[in-house]
Amino acid sequence: MELTNDEKINIINSHIKNIAYNKYNLEITLIEENAKINPDEKTMATINEQISQFNIQFEALNLEASKLTSI
Repeated sequence: MELTNDEKINIINSHIKNIAYNKYNLEITLIEENAKINPDEKTMATINEQISQFNIQFEALNLEASKLTSI
């Protein structure tokens, strides 16, 4: 049994939603870190790097979904 393109797209969309949740969680964590009297620059850099990785994953998944949509 093989998945239909619609099923594959639904799975991709689920992953995209998880990335959005995780990215937003990191954005909130970044706000919290910036609110400290002495924000930890290393922590902020790590969070920003993780957010960048989520953006890359988001773009890759959107590209894959668009390939399946055009079939």
